[in-house]
Amino acid sequence: MRQVPWPIHVIFIAVAGLRVLGYGVYMNGAAVSNPFRPTLARIDLAALRENFALAKELVGPRTALLGVVKADAYGHGAVPVARTLEAEGTVALGVATPEEGIELRSGGIQSPILVFGGPFEASGEELRRHRLTPVLYEIDQVRRLQASSEGPLSVHLKIDTGMTRLGVLPAELPAFLEALAAAPKLKLEGVLTHLAQADLSFEGLTAEQFRRFAVATEELRRQRPEVKIYHVALSAAILGGKGADYDWARPGIMLYGANPHPRLEAGKRLKPVMSFETEIVSLKSIPAGTTVSYGATWTAARPSRIAVLPVGYADGYLRSLSNRGQVLLHGRRAPVAGRVCMDFTMIDVSDIPEARPGDKVRLWGSDLPAEEVAGWAETISYELFCAVGRRVPRVYEGMKP
Repeated sequence: MRQVPWPIHVIFIAVAGLRVLGYGVYMNGAAVSNPFRPTLARIDLAALRENFALAKELVGPRTALLGVVKADAYGHGAVPVARTLEAEGTVALGVATPEEGIELRSGGIQSPILVFGGPFEASGEELRRHRLTPVLYEIDQVRRLQASSEGPLSVHLKIDTGMTRLGVLPAELPAFLEALAAAPKLKLEGVLTHLAQADLSFEGLTAEQFRRFAVATEELRRQRPEVKIYHVALSAAILGGKGADYDWARPGIMLYGANPHPRLEAGKRLKPVMSFETEIVSLKSIPAGTTVSYGATWTAARPSRIAVLPVGYADGYLRSLSNRGQVLLHGRRAPVAGRVCMDFTMIDVSDIPEARPGDKVRLWGSDLPAEEVAGWAETISYELFCAVGRRVPRVYEGMKP
């Protein structure tokens, strides 16, 4: 067996201790631990690098990229993805929680790590010890981190320009800056906002958010000239040519090969990173009138062949794909027949006579886009990726020597 050059990421040190995240990991096809069933998520790190390179091309040389790896790198595996982005020159990495940042540090990641969700209950000293940079949006956070940190702690300030989620409202900015001035242990390193509608349009709300951010930061630049990092653009803005407006840009979903919206032409150049795959484990012929799966929601209109796949909603193949989804088998589409179960899904292979047990089946990937699958489920590709369960092994391919 080949020696694995990266730490096995299926175990990480969380606040509560060790937590197992999966039953098998492969690196370039070499098994670290053997799975007991054929369902897996194949992760193409070469495609990840290509998508990062596209983001760099689109933002130009003046703007640095922060790679977003929150939610276990959108289900792709935080540590392997972070290591790849680190090698490609990401200026920092973005996570949602301190625990996610600690996982990266435990995996040997050295890049700056921004915690978008803020400090939550972590103390300033805990954040400082793990070299995590929290994004702040409440005055109480400033006071608590100042009191609980034993030394300097870098922070970023989030301004709410129209997302109406987290962030200091522009009218509250003077009071927030006053609180920061009274917290000498906190070093204001950067300022950001988050766009609510950039995937749909760069006019209307998006244009107004850019304007509000410019107005809000004009005075801040005068008061705090030492702050050198301002960042706004997410994947949709980068793909739409708006990524070079500030010092950093924050590619997220585009790194994983999914286009935030069909209108974004540059998104057609992205390469899917995850291929969700399984195999047929059982095949049976049924007469017309036979029902399939829970609730008997699918009835054979003709003599049919039904294949059983060992994948279900516990693995991230959403129940909303029942009677709506399609999979790829022998280069052809086969429809989901009946309700997706917790552990199994049935497909109608009547029109694919060569189908046999053991045949490979693709649930989504390069020739069956996750965006299309998400459309059948009435959701977005982000949810598909994040839903892929922890019992699904990730198989990493395309690693650099």
